[in-house]
Amino acid sequence: MSKYKTLIKYTIEFIVIVAGVSASFLGEEYREGLQNETERKKALSNIKIELDEIDTYCEERRNNYVKDRNVLKYLLDNTDYAFDSIDNLVQSSPGIAFALNDYREFQPPMNRYNSIINEGTIKFIKSDSVKQQLSELHNTFYSYLKSVVDDEKLIQQKLSFYLAENYPKVILLETYDTEKKTYYNFLSKAVDNDEILKALMYTKYRKMGIKNYFLDGYEEKLIELRNRIEKILINQ
Repeated sequence: MSKYKTLIKYTIEFIVIVAGVSASFLGEEYREGLQNETERKKALSNIKIELDEIDTYCEERRNNYVKDRNVLKYLLDNTDYAFDSIDNLVQSSPGIAFALNDYREFQPPMNRYNSIINEGTIKFIKSDSVKQQLSELHNTFYSYLKSVVDDEKLIQQKLSFYLAENYPKVILLETYDTEKKTYYNFLSKAVDNDEILKALMYTKYRKMGIKNYFLDGYEEKLIELRNRIEKILINQ
């Protein structure tokens, strides 16, 4: 075999080998791309599901936050129609007592988000703006709201201690057997005659208003993010 034919032979063999390797590499790259796209859709879908769950949770929290705050408002106002207003808000004496002597946490469902962070699957989400908004919602805005809830908790502890020391009946009468009107009358008289109690209640009332304000901001960020993810899922 001539040198020329040998060169042609080896050249063809080389081209075939390179083509085979390239095809294999491209095939693997294509399969990896499909897998990444599947993981991206899965991550976005899971986030969307959880955002819907958080939205439902926020609505429940908002309704109760507003109700509790209004109970305090009517107790502080003590107008002629105050009891009727409270009567429409709560079903029993414990409902009044809860607003006065307890607080509500803010713990939205975040398991899916925590999973994609811990497992590293957030890397499959291409949109930097989505990742940034996720971080803002679950870290920045959540921490603002959680901080206000913690502040309210501290005020609540002071208020509960003061009630136990000075008005133990507020706690002892906190049963379903106590009529709302009886419970309200006792509280109303205590608030009218005690400036310290009134000040503690007003401080809690103000903190609850701040909590509702930050909840508004949290929900706005949530809806903005959810709408962005919905558009991505529709257009993919």
